[in-house]
Amino acid sequence: MRKFSKFLAILVVLNGLPAMSIAQHNPDGRKVSLECVTCHVSWHDAVNSKLSLLPEVDAPIQLQGIPARIPTAAMCFTCHDGTVKDSRQIFSSSNHKPGMQVKHADIKGMPLDKNGNIYCGTCHTPHSLKPDRIGGLAPFLRKEKINSALCLSCHSSQSKNHQSHPLKVKVSADNKMAENTFWGKDGTIECMTCHPIHGAKGVTGVIGKDRSELCSSCHKAYFKIQLTDHDLTSSLKNKSGNIGPDLGDQDPCAACHVSHAAKGKHMWAMEIDSKAGENGYCIGCHSNDGLGRSKTYSHAGHPVSGNPAQRKISQLGIKVGDELLCRTCHDPHQWEFSQKHGLSAANEEGTEYTSFLRLPDDAQGQLCVACHTDQSSMFSSDHSVSREGFQQYFRESNGLHGQCTVCHGSHTEALDISADADPFTTLCLRCHDGEHFPTSVVHNNHPMGVPFNSTSKLDGYQKGGQTLLSCNTCHDPHKWGKAVEKSKTVDLQGDDRNSFLNISNWPEPKLCLDCHANKATVLKTDHDLSDPTRSACSLCHTPHNAETQYGILARWGGSPGESFNEKHCFSCHSKDGLAGNKLVEGYSHPREFGILSPAARGQGSWLDFPIFTETGPSETVGHIDCFTCHDPHTWSYKKEIQKPGAENEEGNDLSSFLRNPSHLTLCTDCHGENTLWKYNYYHDPVKRKRY
Repeated sequence: MRKFSKFLAILVVLNGLPAMSIAQHNPDGRKVSLECVTCHVSWHDAVNSKLSLLPEVDAPIQLQGIPARIPTAAMCFTCHDGTVKDSRQIFSSSNHKPGMQVKHADIKGMPLDKNGNIYCGTCHTPHSLKPDRIGGLAPFLRKEKINSALCLSCHSSQSKNHQSHPLKVKVSADNKMAENTFWGKDGTIECMTCHPIHGAKGVTGVIGKDRSELCSSCHKAYFKIQLTDHDLTSSLKNKSGNIGPDLGDQDPCAACHVSHAAKGKHMWAMEIDSKAGENGYCIGCHSNDGLGRSKTYSHAGHPVSGNPAQRKISQLGIKVGDELLCRTCHDPHQWEFSQKHGLSAANEEGTEYTSFLRLPDDAQGQLCVACHTDQSSMFSSDHSVSREGFQQYFRESNGLHGQCTVCHGSHTEALDISADADPFTTLCLRCHDGEHFPTSVVHNNHPMGVPFNSTSKLDGYQKGGQTLLSCNTCHDPHKWGKAVEKSKTVDLQGDDRNSFLNISNWPEPKLCLDCHANKATVLKTDHDLSDPTRSACSLCHTPHNAETQYGILARWGGSPGESFNEKHCFSCHSKDGLAGNKLVEGYSHPREFGILSPAARGQGSWLDFPIFTETGPSETVGHIDCFTCHDPHTWSYKKEIQKPGAENEEGNDLSSFLRNPSHLTLCTDCHGENTLWKYNYYHDPVKRKRY
């Protein structure tokens, strides 16, 4: 106060001095006005220069740019001490106070005091351009403040792309910043929007390390994160992030985002795996060694990255060509998509409606169906979790909830399956295991895990560079039936038209013939037993729970016969069977004697006339059975298809489902050429009695 009193006395004296005397003391001889002498008191002859708050420097005055004479802070405070209008407390800022050491700033072209520290004149000069200049300088600033030019003169490192809060972006009209907040051109964000230069009065500030009030002023929607597992100040209190502050600090934003010097896009506070792309922000925590290791993501989960959307999905805000990302399904800032299922306490476990989902993964499968619309027909089938007891079973056994997550793991495999196992069969047998659901697959099924040749390139599972047959080869669990797609079929027994078949097996057995094309010769023959629900294959064969593994022959109850082939054939070729008009009245070939197969006799392939044991065909020694002489799929040995007239053509020794014509090799293959006439009388009951 003593210096200030003296300075006021000087000013009083100066007001009475003639202007010419002032001009005479100006170092460069220029005429100066009385306003200059207010500060440059050393320029007046009648004043002791030692009273000046400017050092004695013999240099010309600078009207622009860096002044030659560096005033002390005291020079500025002689006025800006609260006594001048609109200057109250402006010097009380802790952000840029005089004597502040330069630490993390790159000062370019801006003056410092004699100690090399920031002072008022670093940013201000009374010799600036006119204050009322449109689009120019604010009063007494060294540089334009448009586009944060003044701030970036020192803090250039804070402007790097994707490392700091973006500048020049327009803020929505619903922001809650104080009315006197500084905005850039057209209402865009500038440095001084968040950082008050001289103080925080009237501006949303930061209390300690808590930026919540400041961030929420513009980003109110993102503060639905509070109390969730993504509010790390609650879920991981007192643990440390990578760049951000300790997670115990009451700032839900700072654990993931830092305003400056971030690691990548989104002002990220943690290290990012560059190979993971955009998903690296999520996987950085949701990994085996991350902060969110209890909820890890593996590559066995839903595919992400490198999968562009093929169509617009408005429910998820996806455009054609957009890359599938973690945030496609998840909103990391919002616990529940509709805000109807809020949190009651911190760290509450999510459900099919929550867990940061943009849409619910409920019994209607809204989230999954938004993309996979073609799978929605499953919801009215036996595979729907809406079935009585279905959902409850999986909730109790596996903790799975949604329509789709019963079978599919979004982030990991649905099951812990070894690399050598058939994943599809393993998954299907969770239900079809003979215990939980009536349509069980427990024994004598179509061979699995074998290579196959599919005309339609049906799927399977990969092993050893081969595609092996699995449940998904024949079945599509999402579609009840191609032919009966829209029928209400819950709890109905399937047939060849439905049963989740990839290819309809009715009216023609297209699914079976897709791999077994050589069996098409059964069509239009007497063995083509197609009916309104079954095709030519299904009456004799069943892909699941067959009577025998060989031929997956259907169940025929107490049919007569000694072997499984005889039982199968006699189920129709008996008095009460479908083929009651084609009875085998003669004796069957003796079975008490084993014979060698053609291959063992050196006469061809064992498939020419196969022989059988109790369990199936044999390549060496066995018994003759019905299938030894007959091929039930082929009307003629020439692979001809029977051409029915009013009645089906009657067979002869060249047809009748014979593997080879009887007058050539059928009998003589085993018995020699002289047995042909014996064959004639053996199979003719009249001649047999006569001779």
